[in-house]
Amino acid sequence: MNETDFEIVLTLPTAILGIFTVIAIVERVWKLIRPSPAYRPLGSPRYALDIFQWGYFVALLCISTLITSTLSRDDRDHDNHAFQIRLMSLPAALLMFLVATLTFLSLLLNWLEIKIPFRFGSVDKGNILRPAIFYIVEDVVAVDGEGGMEYRRAFGERYEESRIFRGMIWKLSVAWMAAFYAMAILFTILIMILPVAAVYAVGWAAPFPLAGLMAVGTIFYVKGELRKERNEEEEYGEDGESLQDESPDAPLLHTERTPLLAGAN
Repeated sequence: MNETDFEIVLTLPTAILGIFTVIAIVERVWKLIRPSPAYRPLGSPRYALDIFQWGYFVALLCISTLITSTLSRDDRDHDNHAFQIRLMSLPAALLMFLVATLTFLSLLLNWLEIKIPFRFGSVDKGNILRPAIFYIVEDVVAVDGEGGMEYRRAFGERYEESRIFRGMIWKLSVAWMAAFYAMAILFTILIMILPVAAVYAVGWAAPFPLAGLMAVGTIFYVKGELRKERNEEEEYGEDGESLQDESPDAPLLHTERTPLLAGAN
């Protein structure tokens, strides 16, 4: 690969990705900061943004740092090809590692039942931090899915009132954390040992089919848990007695369920 080809390989996809990233950020931030609070987290000030957006900025900063530092290198790897190609193939693996680590921290703080001293998204200060999947789903559906504040409110109430729903969010967070750690390690190793001609495609394209399979599995799992939740609610209504909940401040869900998946409510 000559120098010109090398520059095209690194620069063109990065520039295209950068353009679409900027457009997506501007559109999403405008939804959050415009005068109407329709998409903002519950009770948050106008320019507070949401947890997903701040995580987006952190991920963008880390990936931009990787790309910038990579383009400044001129060393060579063991097969005499530009080592930059291997490093430029790592953003997806880096993103998975970052998301997995943030998810791990959220699970740890939730398990320790540490109360946060400030508002975190739609959750007031003094409450226990929730697993990362809760914030990701709430923010993405509320802003990108046009669910708005109504969805945020219903989603939070459902989490507080349903033992099965809270367990589902916890298990999904653990599953995605473990999968992202495993994939990040796997693809980092492959990028470092495969022939340089293959690593760019492996690093940028291969993670998405695996994440897609995880998403499909998540949908089936969520539908199963929602059916279980519905069955418990029906049993509660028939018996007239409350089912026992491990959490004293989280009674059985008795309000209308938040719409998560079509046909699964």
